[in-house]
Amino acid sequence: MAALLALAPSVAAVVPAGSAVDAAGLSPSGHPAGTLGIASGVGSGAVASRGLTPAARRYPTPYRRSTRLVLVGDSLAQEATPFIQYLTAPKALIPKFWGGTAPCDWADVDLEATRRAVVVFSFTGNSLTDCMSDGAGGFLQDQALVDRYQFDVGMLIDRARRAGASVVLVGQPVRAASFQADEEVAGINAAYRAFAASMSFVSFVDAGATVELPDGTFAERLPCTSFDSECDGDGLAVVRGDGVHFCPLAGYNPCPVWSSGAFRFALAIAAAANDPRSFD
Repeated sequence: MAALLALAPSVAAVVPAGSAVDAAGLSPSGHPAGTLGIASGVGSGAVASRGLTPAARRYPTPYRRSTRLVLVGDSLAQEATPFIQYLTAPKALIPKFWGGTAPCDWADVDLEATRRAVVVFSFTGNSLTDCMSDGAGGFLQDQALVDRYQFDVGMLIDRARRAGASVVLVGQPVRAASFQADEEVAGINAAYRAFAASMSFVSFVDAGATVELPDGTFAERLPCTSFDSECDGDGLAVVRGDGVHFCPLAGYNPCPVWSSGAFRFALAIAAAANDPRSFD
């Protein structure tokens, strides 16, 4: 485990310039009340803003063999990174994540996408930074948050595909009931699925399901698997330490102990990153 943790990149190299984010990379995805709605029907992101449907825009075809994995996301992506890097070797992993960020925080960041790259987007629903402001002193929440994510993820997909990269969209896990975020997580996942269904070389992997109960509800602990190096006496392993993050010890990222939840999440992401066409 120590060897895997050592693979984690320095966060100093991946912070989006100008973003007001939690310096510890541990911001929970709570959302203060907001009132401003975003116009619906913008699910095609940048493509829609140009009056085109995804099918109408022609993008370069990615090379079948990718040599670069660009991981764009928030603290959940960060937690899974050491495992993703290990499971996708020898691809070069390009980290672009920071706790508490939303897709809009990465709008002006170079994705370093090429036809030899697979770009993975994993955002769970943060609404904490300036670009998620509701214009009334709060931050977007509920359907307004989903609409903004849908638009901004569309922008990011468009940029990655115009560079010729394959794209993988990561389904997010539900959070503990205390976060009252079911509508947001479900809406974000539905948007990811819709993009994947309508665009070539854009794939969806439901990595969130790997840390949920079989019925899709929240799980703090799940039955241990063969890869769990640490397992409680009752045969269960902690997969969500604080209701959002994977580390069994709340407040740590990187996690100093075995994180079964991060590994399960990473295992699904790596499968899609290694063979995105099988997830189209």
